[in-house]
Amino acid sequence: MISYYVPDMPSTERLIPYLKEIDENHWYSNYGPLYHKFKQRLSNECLSGIAPERLTLVSSGTSAIELALRNLGLKPGSKVLTSSFTFPATVEAIINADLKPVVCDIDQDSWLLTPEIAERNLVQNDITVVVPVAAFGMPVSSEGWARFHERTGLPVVVDSAPAILNQSIDDNLYYAFSLHATKPIGVGEGGVIVCPDKSKAEAIRKMANFGFEPGRTIINTGTNAKISEYHCAVGLAQMDRLAAIKQKRSDNLEMYVTQFRRHNIKIRMQAGIDTFVPASLYVVFERVDAGELFEQLLGNGVETRRIYWPLIQCFPAFKDEIIFASLNFKRAEEVSSRGLALPFHGHLTQSDIGKTVELVVRNLAAKAVSKPSINCR
Repeated sequence: MISYYVPDMPSTERLIPYLKEIDENHWYSNYGPLYHKFKQRLSNECLSGIAPERLTLVSSGTSAIELALRNLGLKPGSKVLTSSFTFPATVEAIINADLKPVVCDIDQDSWLLTPEIAERNLVQNDITVVVPVAAFGMPVSSEGWARFHERTGLPVVVDSAPAILNQSIDDNLYYAFSLHATKPIGVGEGGVIVCPDKSKAEAIRKMANFGFEPGRTIINTGTNAKISEYHCAVGLAQMDRLAAIKQKRSDNLEMYVTQFRRHNIKIRMQAGIDTFVPASLYVVFERVDAGELFEQLLGNGVETRRIYWPLIQCFPAFKDEIIFASLNFKRAEEVSSRGLALPFHGHLTQSDIGKTVELVVRNLAAKAVSKPSINCR
């Protein structure tokens, strides 16, 4: 079986020096020495050298979004505009922050919520904050969203969960990254929040530690969203092999694109994919039932994934929570219903990629259908 994803984690041998540091420090959580080392290296090697004091490491990418939203001090029930084409964590973080998710359609080419789409949905829906999603690791336009923030005065929290190797940073926006094992830099479980300034990052750090202030008093309630020294040890070991991680992912993408071109497969990928390496390789097929193709590939030993399908508003748990920004989700429905994420990870071989593409070609040639997408409204 060619697996859809196998986490690319450091070996035990690479972890041992950092585990020994934990033993020597007798510090296991609560912002220890490895926490600060890992934060510094993330800043230097992944986030354009921004001040590490603007970063807070937390227990997950979901808690990163939630804490960033809570840091804004919005009234309960305030409306948050986000993409209908996203993972459940996005809307769950919004709901957990006691806010109301409002979902809208995506751009046809990038598959993202753009500033232009957001502006069309502001007045009618009384939006107070926007959460664009970096789908599949494609970076959102920090410049575009910074101009949006300047024009509208609305805060922007970027759900950039899988995009830590691609995303540029603007000083006026919040960013939430995931360090889950399935992400390009995985530590097992964890998240990163980048704040506009140091004071906001410090407020989030307190919030993630039950709200404790110096002197052990609590002025504002918090939660327990800390990341442990053990997770930071994994993160430091990942930083040691960062160049190899990037190179392998780039090589895999190049092999796929070469195979696609050789077979002249009629698919669509995200616009701009030649400028970044995605976290997941998602392709949209023309006039093909993605569900049927998924089953056919699985039957031949290739596991794929229908990521972001169905659209987020189709989950029963969110039926009474989500507001529709409009009646039209045409682009999101098409990308969601006709797309598959192909195997894409650090353990793939050239043979794996060749077999995957050949099976796709064979099944596309055997049967092509036009099937309407499901509209959940």
